[in-house]
Amino acid sequence: MTQSNALTLAAPQPEGFPVSTGPKLDFVLKKHKWLIVLGTVLGLVLGTGLYLAFRVFDPRYRATAVFKVEPALPNPLERSKYNLVAPGSSTVTRLLNDQIVIVRSPTILGSALETPAFQRNYRYPNDPHRQSTWLQAHPVDPLDKLKRDLTVSPLLHTNDFQITMYWHDPRETADLVNAVAGVYTQYVSNEEQRRLSREAKSVSAAEHKVRDRVTAMQAELETYRVSHDVPGLIERRGVMANMLTQLNGLLIKAQLRVQEAQASYQEIQRQVKNNTLTLTPAMQELVERDPSLRELHLTLLSLKQNIAVSKATLGVEHRSTIALEIRTASVRRQIDRLRQKLEARARLQMEQTAATDVSATQAMAVDARHRRDQQQRLVRDMDAALAGYENRARALKTQQTILKDLTNRAVLLNLRRSQNASRVILKLSATPARRMSYPILSHFLGLGTALGLLLAVALAYLIELTNTRVRTPRDITAIMRLPLLGFIPEQADDPLLTSNPMTCIRTSPGSMTAESFRQIRGRLAAAGGEKPLQTILVAGFSPGGGASTVASNLANGAALSELRVLLVDANFYRPVLQSVYTNIPSVGLADVLAGRATLDQAIVQNPELPTLYLLGSGARTRAANEITEHRAFPDIMAQLRGRFDMIIFDGAPLTFVSDSINLAAKVDGVIAVLRAGLTTRGTVARIRDQLGLIRANLLGIVLNAAQSWSAGYFRQNYRAFFEYAGQGSPPRQEEKKSLPHA
Repeated sequence: MTQSNALTLAAPQPEGFPVSTGPKLDFVLKKHKWLIVLGTVLGLVLGTGLYLAFRVFDPRYRATAVFKVEPALPNPLERSKYNLVAPGSSTVTRLLNDQIVIVRSPTILGSALETPAFQRNYRYPNDPHRQSTWLQAHPVDPLDKLKRDLTVSPLLHTNDFQITMYWHDPRETADLVNAVAGVYTQYVSNEEQRRLSREAKSVSAAEHKVRDRVTAMQAELETYRVSHDVPGLIERRGVMANMLTQLNGLLIKAQLRVQEAQASYQEIQRQVKNNTLTLTPAMQELVERDPSLRELHLTLLSLKQNIAVSKATLGVEHRSTIALEIRTASVRRQIDRLRQKLEARARLQMEQTAATDVSATQAMAVDARHRRDQQQRLVRDMDAALAGYENRARALKTQQTILKDLTNRAVLLNLRRSQNASRVILKLSATPARRMSYPILSHFLGLGTALGLLLAVALAYLIELTNTRVRTPRDITAIMRLPLLGFIPEQADDPLLTSNPMTCIRTSPGSMTAESFRQIRGRLAAAGGEKPLQTILVAGFSPGGGASTVASNLANGAALSELRVLLVDANFYRPVLQSVYTNIPSVGLADVLAGRATLDQAIVQNPELPTLYLLGSGARTRAANEITEHRAFPDIMAQLRGRFDMIIFDGAPLTFVSDSINLAAKVDGVIAVLRAGLTTRGTVARIRDQLGLIRANLLGIVLNAAQSWSAGYFRQNYRAFFEYAGQGSPPRQEEKKSLPHA
């Protein structure tokens, strides 16, 4: 698997975060590609072998007959107008399913088994004992075998269905399908004839019954027409309708007059009651013509003349003149009283006249209504008589239409019977197949290839799923969900690594291994943030994991940055640093804690790198975990913090001893070193949990001896690395001595 040279620092996941344990498919495919290729080739070979075996021992040829099913019996006289039911409708689907059931019925298949196509072998037509090869192959219960081998299915979006069969002999297969098709066609034709005969009898009986009914209804209609004089009735009805219209107009006018008379009468009554009624000119003239009033007017005129004569002859103050004036005033009062009486009588007469007018108009309205109602009854009776005639005529017409339809249907049925019409038509007979239908090489090759590929991928995935060892950076970041500081290549993959791997960052700076340590050093600086990490424990998960190599190179790299660095050998079981740094004294950390030596006596300076200081493990007289728990250890740590910029502890493996676990709680950060393919995921998870319990700061994992498949990641990137660094092509190394990792 190709790894990226610039890995990012994975953040630690929160407690309880779900951890995925399944390998990724792309990783499985790249790692086990040759296994997958081999499985695919084997599947291809298996598919080819099965194809050849079936081709020799079980070849199959296909024969198909196609039938068209008409949803309804077409009219032979109007065949071009047929096709009223669209293909794919529920009616067509139901008819197709009915025909499929008929074809697969024991009646059809049993009759087909008795035909010569099944009972005779076409290669030996004169031998009655030679049956078809299909019947010879199915001597027991051939009906069920034929029902199993014969496929009857509808064709989508059409009115067609097909009968299909597969067998070893192409000609015999076609003959067998045609035999079934022939028996089915004859059966359908016979059934259609019987159905048409029954339907023709039923239609003929209905036709006679309807014909008799039409004759009786025609006679009844003629009798009704004569008895009611329908033509004259129609003419009279028109005249009556006009008269009815006129009477309705008269009635409306009479009703309006009644309303006007009633309104006038009510107004006169009101004025009479209020004594405000004004006499009409006619009534006023009638009052003035009254004889008594005229006589008084003449008397008054005579008195006026006498008064004038008396005044002229006797004088104004004469007794006669005064008597005449008194008599004149009396006559005038009589005239006024008589006029008032006459006017009152005239008003009463006007009221009486208005009441009489109301009664007269009401009588006229009642008469008009009576005449209108009588005329309306006559028209209604005429309408009822005409409606009875029309209903009888309409019923007769309906029966005549039914009779015509039955007559046409009877003629149509007779034509169909004479022409042997059927709703099932053989559209395409079965013909011998020109090439084999089964097996098909492409199908077997595709199936074999797919099966081989699937099994190979499943096997490769199972291998990876059952392998729980940590081997790649992905196992740490994606599966274990742990932070990854970086990874160190396998020594054999780095031809530029010519010195001791424990000091390669200084002694082989151009190697890819040194570049990997520099990247880890940079990530450590980024992980410290604003507060640099001063004390760091480097410990492996298992012995031989390379923790000493990582600790030594990190110390050398920090010292090259002009930092005062102390490299402490805290592995009290198998100290390694003294084999690389030969100037380390025999007294070390254990002696300082025991009081047998001072820090100045135990710490020495590396002659090759002045900023690098070394402190050995010393001679321990007690358990290692007791050394790290010594009461003087915090004071020693405080003194070291004051004298050095960075203190790196090379600790014992985290798996087997507890001193590194105890020390991890006392430093600023822990770097866990894991050699690829050596430690299981369960071990890593257990150590992670232990570090979490003591609240240790796990800075990250360094994957040592990391390799990917196809000759390793680093070899694939040498050329790009050297071209980027401007050093040309990587040198070739015929022989290289591999130094073991500590």
